[in-house]
Amino acid sequence: MICSYRIVANIPRYGSVVAVLALAACAGDNRAPALEKTPAKQQLNEIVHYKFDGPQLAGHDLATTIKGLENRVKDKTASSFDLGDLAEDYVKRALIEGDPEDFKRALGLVDDSLKQLPTGNGAILIRAKIANAHHEFRDAIVIANDFLKQRPSEGAEMILATAYLALGELPAAHAAAEAATTGKGDPGAMLMRGIVEEAQGREAEAAFDFRHSIELESAGDIDEAARSRALWGRFLIRSGNVGDAKVVLDEALRIAPDNALALAYRAELSLRTGKLEEAKKGFERAFVVSRQVRYLIDLARAQELAGDKAGADSSRTQVEKLVRADLAENGVGHKLDLVEVLTDRGTPKDLAEAITLGKEELEHRPSANTHFQLARALYRGGAPLDDARDQIQEALSSGVRDARIYELAARLDEGPRKGLYLHEADTLDPGHSGWRVLGMTK
Repeated sequence: MICSYRIVANIPRYGSVVAVLALAACAGDNRAPALEKTPAKQQLNEIVHYKFDGPQLAGHDLATTIKGLENRVKDKTASSFDLGDLAEDYVKRALIEGDPEDFKRALGLVDDSLKQLPTGNGAILIRAKIANAHHEFRDAIVIANDFLKQRPSEGAEMILATAYLALGELPAAHAAAEAATTGKGDPGAMLMRGIVEEAQGREAEAAFDFRHSIELESAGDIDEAARSRALWGRFLIRSGNVGDAKVVLDEALRIAPDNALALAYRAELSLRTGKLEEAKKGFERAFVVSRQVRYLIDLARAQELAGDKAGADSSRTQVEKLVRADLAENGVGHKLDLVEVLTDRGTPKDLAEAITLGKEELEHRPSANTHFQLARALYRGGAPLDDARDQIQEALSSGVRDARIYELAARLDEGPRKGLYLHEADTLDPGHSGWRVLGMTK
């Protein structure tokens, strides 16, 4: 049984630890008992603190693990499982550092592993992870489902949850995330379920799962420990709870100072609270360590808000070059990033292309963010307001609670709900730094 959201509706900032405690009173919820003795707020620092400091914190890093496995491969002592582990670590490094060659290395190792062990080999799922990274979500779903026909797999369910989430198919994403959590209580599965619940607007449940994923973690992967806190921090920011978000994100950066997600969400917190120099430095650093264009898009917004139009234009030009090169190489890539940056720049030519690309992306990936970005391009481009309204209502119907979506909904609504949407935007964006209205003018 899941509690009704009415239980927490009277709690300001119900993305906080306080909201998690509200679930403990819900009879029949099998997630409640772990929270019954936890005081609200008082123990946030203890909850988020990484429990494996000292030598354990310093002694587990991806580079060391990769080096050891590479030596086994070089010495020809690697088993099919070693080959799969090294391939998985290459994928992790590619996602952290942005080097596409690591994906190619991983695929080669997967082939070698499958030659040694053709059936029942979980290395095949690495192909699905790479497909997700390349936004080839349907391919990832096929690979994961084929593997599940052989045997149950939390890893395959996680891949399905990731793919369905990106496609905006949230019930399927949640079903896969639930299936992944029914095994040994893997913290990564708990985290994935929280991410899906956040997208569905199920904030009380998401708050529980983000926090519980931290409680379940064990010593080992400090980048994963930082990532889980970064994603919890993002949830808290976007729920309007900037105080708790700072605590969680600062701990993520203490654990792994160069973790790109933690750097970026700490920068987003600075952007939303008007600390623009901090925001710019954070986004710049996140891009340097990961080469992910997402952080350049956000850097341009920080630059624009700080009055640096030339800097914002330069960042957007760099994003455009990188994304167009990626699209030319594999035809999928990050088309939605191009829609976003063209809409942000906002020239008539850019907006016309953004609308065309946004409609194409909608066929491939009908997520809430795709609907929002297309709505924004239609609104800025002077399209009939009904077209933009249809898209923003699709975004809202997903359940996601996002200040920018509510801001645009308010601009598009000519009826009594305008005030409601503005109230929701203000609730989720209490800082009023001006970031949420960027790229919203006609």
